[in-house]
Amino acid sequence: MKYTLTVLQNFIITKERILNHLKSDVGLKCTASVLGECKWIVNYKTDLYLDEVKNLYDKYLDDYEFHNIIQDENYTWAVSTLSLLEKVDTPYVFYLTEDRMFHKTTREEFTEVMDEVIDNNIGFMCIGKLHKYGLEKYPTAVKKGSLTNTPYMDNDKHIYTYLSKNSPYGCLSIDSIFSKEVLEESLLRILNNKDQKPHVLEYGRNWLPTGMPDMLCAVPKNEIIVSDDDPGYELSLIHI
Repeated sequence: MKYTLTVLQNFIITKERILNHLKSDVGLKCTASVLGECKWIVNYKTDLYLDEVKNLYDKYLDDYEFHNIIQDENYTWAVSTLSLLEKVDTPYVFYLTEDRMFHKTTREEFTEVMDEVIDNNIGFMCIGKLHKYGLEKYPTAVKKGSLTNTPYMDNDKHIYTYLSKNSPYGCLSIDSIFSKEVLEESLLRILNNKDQKPHVLEYGRNWLPTGMPDMLCAVPKNEIIVSDDDPGYELSLIHI
């Protein structure tokens, strides 16, 4: 994955429980065991917990850029993230939020997932809410959410695929692996939005079904990533 996927982060930690998660065995340590060979481009946009966060990245990652562009009254997430994206030289970008957990997968499995993404020329793969949108060929979210009510295509070991025009996603989730071009175009569309939070990308309708209707998209077959808002998971209760 070293030459195909870059991990991009632009985040802030304001709660001690999130910092404690990052320090835990299912935090950055576990994430690095899966994605550690990739280059990481990181902006931590506050001074709060700065030294502790930077020390964790020093401990678990080798190939990374760590920036500290402070979120002030002039900061906007879209502009800041686009400037980070300009540093990316791989075809795919994983926008990774700080509370995702990778203890249910391995580097080998994730590499195979990315191999299928590359082989199929996937433009977008959401990794959020897999209990709702993934794990089976015809999940309830597809039956109810897709305008075309079309099941996923099942031609690969690790991913289901679908055409963008058949997407079940009403908004464009930030918790995703994007082709660099798709993420860039998504950011350019919201460049004038002054919001400071990453979920600004999710405001409004998903532009991909109409803007790139025939682009092939994907969703993982297995629960390779979980978060604390998935059923049965809380950051403070996960142990490995």
